[in-house]
Amino acid sequence: MKLTVGFLMLILSFILLPYNVQVERITSSTMNKTFNATVITPKTYGKTSKKYSVVYVLHGWLNDYDSMNYHTEIGKLSDEYDFIIVMPDGNLNKWYYDSKIDPELKFGTYVGKEVPEYIDKKYKTVKKRSGRAITGYSMGGFGAFNAVFHYPETFGNVGSMSGAVEISGFDNKWNLRKIFGNYEDNKELWDSVAVKNNLDKFAEKKFNIVISCGDKDFFIDINRELHGKMLEAGIKHTYIERPGRHNWDYWREEIKFQLLFFSNYL
Repeated sequence: MKLTVGFLMLILSFILLPYNVQVERITSSTMNKTFNATVITPKTYGKTSKKYSVVYVLHGWLNDYDSMNYHTEIGKLSDEYDFIIVMPDGNLNKWYYDSKIDPELKFGTYVGKEVPEYIDKKYKTVKKRSGRAITGYSMGGFGAFNAVFHYPETFGNVGSMSGAVEISGFDNKWNLRKIFGNYEDNKELWDSVAVKNNLDKFAEKKFNIVISCGDKDFFIDINRELHGKMLEAGIKHTYIERPGRHNWDYWREEIKFQLLFFSNYL
């Protein structure tokens, strides 16, 4: 009888127990600081010898490492697609960029190199670029593209939801001046980080790219322009524009499309 009950419990663990959510403390050696990251493992994790693909999801301005988990059903999506999902912290408003204005801020290196190295060391992951994707909403969309431009050997898949794919024109907003300096004095830097001005980097390695934005989002024009530039350059990508604004109603649904897209490649 004990063996029968134990066997049934094992079967039930595969069927009933959901994804697991835990908070990791991940140290940045370049900043000498430690930040939180939410890590979701699917219900199959630890029950097989499988190595898992990982999707990194970057939060927006003034959100944190747990915002996507709190506002969406991303844990269920981890189960559905059998991905590990990692949501690192961007320290509220640091734009996932290695600031040339404040050299102590190295969040580009943190999310592009240090966090993936930690995850690959601790978890059973697919340790190659084809097994990693990175996406994000708003500020996180900027961060996702910045990560693949600087660490193309780390990520082979990239997405953006309502992304700040260009920051010029928003120079008095969202802590941008503390990261990139005044626009008047640093115009070349501000323009250089626009995704549309880095399209040549997509020719160096193959990427699977998905971009989405709501039609009433204040970032819709720059996303439409990026889409057009990518078409002109012959860069294969998926562009999604549907009714929506810059809010959780949109991102709650859009993360489903993003992970569905990545599931075709991971």
